[in-house]
Amino acid sequence: MKNPPKLSIKIKRNALLGLAIVVGAGAGTAAIAQSASAAPAAAVVTSEQSLGVYNQFQKYLKNSAKTPYSLIQARNYLLNHIKRADSWRATVMVLQLENAQKARLNVFSEKLFPEKVQKAIDAAYRKGGQQTGLTYSSLLKYITDDSVRALLTESYGYGYKLETSEGMYYPVMHYEGFKFFKPYIGKDIAAYIDLMAADTNKPALNDAAIVISWDELINRTLALESYVKEYPKSNRTGAVKDKLKLMETFVFYGSNNTPAYEYLAKGELTTIDPELKQAYEKALQSGAGDSRVLKTIQSVLGMLDASGDKWNGNIEKFLRDFIQND
Repeated sequence: MKNPPKLSIKIKRNALLGLAIVVGAGAGTAAIAQSASAAPAAAVVTSEQSLGVYNQFQKYLKNSAKTPYSLIQARNYLLNHIKRADSWRATVMVLQLENAQKARLNVFSEKLFPEKVQKAIDAAYRKGGQQTGLTYSSLLKYITDDSVRALLTESYGYGYKLETSEGMYYPVMHYEGFKFFKPYIGKDIAAYIDLMAADTNKPALNDAAIVISWDELINRTLALESYVKEYPKSNRTGAVKDKLKLMETFVFYGSNNTPAYEYLAKGELTTIDPELKQAYEKALQSGAGDSRVLKTIQSVLGMLDASGDKWNGNIEKFLRDFIQND
């Protein structure tokens, strides 16, 4: 009998870069977050104002490919002027900013990996961050090296936050900061920002272990599924679908360090984690409705009841078909 696929997610140098974009770092890690003040209600703007803001933002964005500082200018400009753009242009600019931040993230991350930088950040965090939280101000209070200070200032300017896991420090997308733009943009992208912020504020995975409750894991998966149904033509539906596939794998297989089923010494699967089964049952208290995820949970529970809560070939084939046909 084949076992569920192993999820090779190790918090190492290359993996951190991927996690920064896809699943973030693990819970229990400390984050350098920027505080985003609540934005005022969107005001009525003229077509000329909106076009002017859009064109200026495009100039900064175009220059950012050659001059990284232009990305900082683009972000600051959008924060200060988005209220003068119409909803359509505001939405486009926010999506462009996210794309530009993601494109810059891997290259910028390389600057933080040298041992000198890691040691400086770690020493500062141990001196003050563990008590006050890992913030830019707490780190800069203890870091005297000008080059490291410049890197942290650059990270802040790009709009990233820092995470730490297994003794390493690295930048990730800071979707909580994107909430500032929500009053000015389309409902689908505002909802997308909420989904991404929930994950980056409290990531589901850390060092290949699921570090949120099974209940929360299922609820996040259902929220992603609902988004795809409600906004099938959104610009970010594809990204949400990719995230949904990953979360479905966690819901039904677990992860390398948090398996859904107990392993025997030979690596064979046996009994389902009792807490996961309870989470399945709780999720179905109001019925499965038209949710594909909940209907799958319902079917798996039926097979578990028949097998005495043990993994078997029927469950294996059923879940393999579910994942492949997603």
